[in-house]
Amino acid sequence: MLKNYCKLAWRNLGKGKLSSILNITGLAIAMAVAVLILLWVKNEASYDNYHPDAERIYLLTRYDTTNTSSASESSPLPAYQAVQSSVPEAELITMAAPTTWKNILFKVNGNVFTEKNALLVDSNWIKMFRYKVVEGSLQRFTTQANSIVLTKSKAKKYFGDAPAITQTLLIDSVPFSVAAVVADNPVNSSFQQDVLIPNSFLLNKEAVRKSLDDWGYRSQLLFVKLKANTSAVTTAEKISGIFTSHQTWKTQSAEFSVLSPLTGLHFQKELNSTTFKQGNPQNIRIYTILAILLLATACANFVNLTVAQAGNRLKEIGVRKIMGASKKQLFGQVMAEIAFFILLSMALALVLAIVAMPAFNAFTEKNFALNIFDPSVASLLLSVFVFVLLFTGIYPALLLATLKPVGLLKNKAIANISRQGLRKVLVTGQLTLVVITLVGVITLQKQFRYIQQSTSSYQQGQVFKFRALAPEAPIKMSDENAISQRISYLKNIKTNLLKSSAIGSVSLVNGVSMFDQKNKMASDITWTGYPVPEHKPEVVQLWVDEDYRQVANLTMKSGRWFDAQNISDKNNLVLNETAVKTLGLKEPVVGSTFSGGVHDNSGVVIGVVKDFHHKSLHEKIDPLVISMDPFMGVVYYVKAHGKNIDKAVKEAEAVWAANYPGKPFEYVFLDEEFDKLYKEDQKALTFSMLFGGLCIVLSALGLLGLVMVSAQQRVKEIGIRKVLGASVAGIVTMLSRDFVKMVLLAAIIGFPIAWWAMNRWLADYAYRVTLEWWMFAAAGGIALFVTLLTIAIQAMKSAMANPVKSLRSE
Repeated sequence: MLKNYCKLAWRNLGKGKLSSILNITGLAIAMAVAVLILLWVKNEASYDNYHPDAERIYLLTRYDTTNTSSASESSPLPAYQAVQSSVPEAELITMAAPTTWKNILFKVNGNVFTEKNALLVDSNWIKMFRYKVVEGSLQRFTTQANSIVLTKSKAKKYFGDAPAITQTLLIDSVPFSVAAVVADNPVNSSFQQDVLIPNSFLLNKEAVRKSLDDWGYRSQLLFVKLKANTSAVTTAEKISGIFTSHQTWKTQSAEFSVLSPLTGLHFQKELNSTTFKQGNPQNIRIYTILAILLLATACANFVNLTVAQAGNRLKEIGVRKIMGASKKQLFGQVMAEIAFFILLSMALALVLAIVAMPAFNAFTEKNFALNIFDPSVASLLLSVFVFVLLFTGIYPALLLATLKPVGLLKNKAIANISRQGLRKVLVTGQLTLVVITLVGVITLQKQFRYIQQSTSSYQQGQVFKFRALAPEAPIKMSDENAISQRISYLKNIKTNLLKSSAIGSVSLVNGVSMFDQKNKMASDITWTGYPVPEHKPEVVQLWVDEDYRQVANLTMKSGRWFDAQNISDKNNLVLNETAVKTLGLKEPVVGSTFSGGVHDNSGVVIGVVKDFHHKSLHEKIDPLVISMDPFMGVVYYVKAHGKNIDKAVKEAEAVWAANYPGKPFEYVFLDEEFDKLYKEDQKALTFSMLFGGLCIVLSALGLLGLVMVSAQQRVKEIGIRKVLGASVAGIVTMLSRDFVKMVLLAAIIGFPIAWWAMNRWLADYAYRVTLEWWMFAAAGGIALFVTLLTIAIQAMKSAMANPVKSLRSE
């Protein structure tokens, strides 16, 4: 019987080729996109759960009682031994340090570079976390000195097709052998580092070890695997006591420890300057809903187009009923035929998904693979198939199985089909989704343009930055001679940079980013003539030099900027407008005196700078306290003169080579930094445009199916109207009237939903655009245009048909 059903399905596929192509292609596109989206959702929801006993692994984080919305993920090195010896609840402890905090040079086959995607780990790391060995042995990594672990892709990058475990490379001029090659990190792993280096490489250096042994110097990621049935909260309290007892420089510790679960690390927004790729749990919900809506839209099209072809099968089904076919048999036949169509669509969807996978991986910055033999992928595909089958099959199958045989043989059942309002509801729902999506696209584009305009003063394409290398041995703040030498060294680099005619200005800053400077600290400043506040206000401390204003293109509201010739300016401050309000300073602010602060000195406010976006527009501008302290600066911001950008980079590279011979020159333009900061916003805009385009295409297919049914049902009515003198324009208007009403209804339903959704989305921005009437009008106008364009061809075809043919049988 199933074989017979498949034959019938294949025959019906050939009868209405255009409708079948629309059916299969539309459904395949939606299924392909939905599978890719759900693949990403499944990956996000399963981060780090593949490690053995992942539910018992925690990262030690530190919170401050004055700011519990921010946490430090780093711990001091001595905490490793202290926790190990004093916390019996810990079954296993391991630590790691990313190479981003320390410039480590790799030399492979004569090529020298800074390897930023590596971890310095202890021997317990590979015991706690899972790695799949491809070549070599992890045991060798733990027992043999000067050996490393590489991922498969990194090994290929370093050594090509040669066996990696026979190779040697240099790390800071020290030879290392490859102990093992492991499979590339899973896409749902927080640890995407491609190189593991034993931490003994740094700990064996006396000067470095002396600095790391300080309880105030946080350099390590400390992971704790608790014994079964152990309370993470109680263990964290015990660890807090250990920290308090060792922080002798504080009379009362304001910090406390929290054990953050490994499986929740991907979504822990409190982590400050985290090493790990952060996700957004809200995106999982949003993208899941969008995938379901996209599938539902395609399924609605399938239903409409299936019903559109029902008139071609009425006599066949009537004969089957007279010959004794039951409703159950007819229902099974239609469901089997639809399942056959869906299987064809899924096969095409898999091809489309595989073709689109490279672009999808580039967009998500992941490395997904669509392996149908992978149980997780297979279960995902099966879920999509069942969802589509139930959504598309039940209504047409019930409709055709319950029609009366006499009406079927007389071709009168088509009138019953015409009374089915579900099809109009489905198309109206599709148009509502189109209207909402279009409002979303317009809003996202407007918000992104606003972001670009708000940061345009930075002249992103003309400014690049590079970081000065840290001294081999850390400098203590009490060593005035070493500090003086360091200041002279840094200023000399700046002087040499300014000798180039291609370079307009240079500034030496302590900030991590001109766009993303947000590390707040409690202010210890006491203002003369003002009462001491009960709670210390949090401010962002920025150390700059006298040229930062020119490079960042800042505007003074009052007073002046720092003057290098004025020695007292080393103790003075410049505030932004928000700082003036937060600190409660009254006019005239310029001239206000203070004492205390980071360096426990006294000075004067010499100027107030207009507020500028020192971090993402998602967050409010913080109170900025700007000081002039060249020793704190480690980042050079270089602004090219005019359009001499390439020359400025080459001149800067020459200065670098003179000061750091043999070490790679790495720089970043501000526009690259801007793109990185707003990458997720750009992705949201791109995704919304793609999703909107798909919704429009699928809705157009649904409209086409509905107009085909309408024209088929009213073919004799159209013929009579033409015989009685109706014009083509009049008939087209008659056929279009119902669809225009659907668009208007969709707008009435969709506009409030779009307004609510976009206000919810914009609430994530501290600085945002406002929703205006024209945005909704434009969305409705586009939806109406697409609707009229879609139905115009079919309506014209029906209106221009020869009425004799349609009336001949009467």
